[in-house]
Amino acid sequence: MKKTMIALALAMGMSATVNAQLIQHTDQIAEVQFTGSTYELGKHVGEVAKEQILDSIDRFDTTLGVMLPGLNVISLSKSFESKNVFGKLEKSSPDAAAYIKGLAESLNRSPNLLLVVAMSDEAILESQRNGGMGFLQAEKTGHDPKAPAKCTSIAVKAKGDKSWAASNFDYMGINYTGLIMLKHKDTDGKTRVIQTWAGLIPYGGVTKGAQAMAMNTMADEGTLRQLAGSEVLTETATPSFHLSWAVMNAESYDEIRDVFTRYPEYSAYFTYTAAAANSPAMNIENTYAGKVNFSTGDWKAHANHSIYRTPEAFVDSEFAAHSLARQEAAEKFVKNANADTPEAEIRHLLESKPLWKGRGEMMGTVTSTVYKIDGKKVDMYFKTDADHPVVHMTNY
Repeated sequence: MKKTMIALALAMGMSATVNAQLIQHTDQIAEVQFTGSTYELGKHVGEVAKEQILDSIDRFDTTLGVMLPGLNVISLSKSFESKNVFGKLEKSSPDAAAYIKGLAESLNRSPNLLLVVAMSDEAILESQRNGGMGFLQAEKTGHDPKAPAKCTSIAVKAKGDKSWAASNFDYMGINYTGLIMLKHKDTDGKTRVIQTWAGLIPYGGVTKGAQAMAMNTMADEGTLRQLAGSEVLTETATPSFHLSWAVMNAESYDEIRDVFTRYPEYSAYFTYTAAAANSPAMNIENTYAGKVNFSTGDWKAHANHSIYRTPEAFVDSEFAAHSLARQEAAEKFVKNANADTPEAEIRHLLESKPLWKGRGEMMGTVTSTVYKIDGKKVDMYFKTDADHPVVHMTNY
């Protein structure tokens, strides 16, 4: 599909500093370039992508019903309302809440309903906890609680200004379209690029400090909580949207770690593998036990189970769509890589088994991303499938 660029008129009521543009790279990926406050960003995304976002919410709702009969966005949003999830987010992460508030006003939907989709891990874990499907599979249809996630991320230590990171974002089939990348310059002139599905599910990107951030779900931690019979949305848990949004405001590894350690309990478990100029590779993960694991080194690789301890007994060869095999393959590659490894070699790994999943009816590879870092400039190369070209975006 030929790339088109549409200059968008400024919305009524926005500040004079707002500048907005939409680039429709393919029928699957759009890029919103926006200058202004986070609240204004949310309002704007809701205005320019309203039809696309509402359609995505409907598709998510249908998928929930497949996973567990009777499970839907409305029922979950009532649960989110009763647990005051948005109110908790306002306290823990005002910037994240401002985005959701602006988006909710544009879409005429409640903030908690939007958070049901934006915090999709919690919705899916709630299904799994109640006997429904966990994260759906590409290889076969039906319920397999051993396969709750599939993402794989790698990063290497910089050589001067040069470094790179890469990841496969593997998720539900409904995520194959409606990808919206937010290139946001805030009122202080700092830029972040947030990869999202439908403007709602953040899954990594480039921070204000030009760290490339590749995000995974901690499948083993979610399973530990399930086996313990613990609630997903406890009264004391900070909404996980804090982890997936606030981390993009960081300007250093220390600030990334602060995002994770700021609160003792979260409603979901994530890991980020990161790279930056003049820095080692970095990984961070939070756990069901409340511990935050953090490390730096010459390289980092992460599938969907903790890399800081012996895998749990249930993390077998089939767990999380072969998490052990993906971890082994990723480590083997990145141990022999360096800051000069060509994009073509990195992409070959991402598009090879066991990392590459293709696009199954229920589950598969949504995006395969390579981040190339040169100082504070980061070039991102996204691929969705064989029918679409690699899409190039930048943080500059």
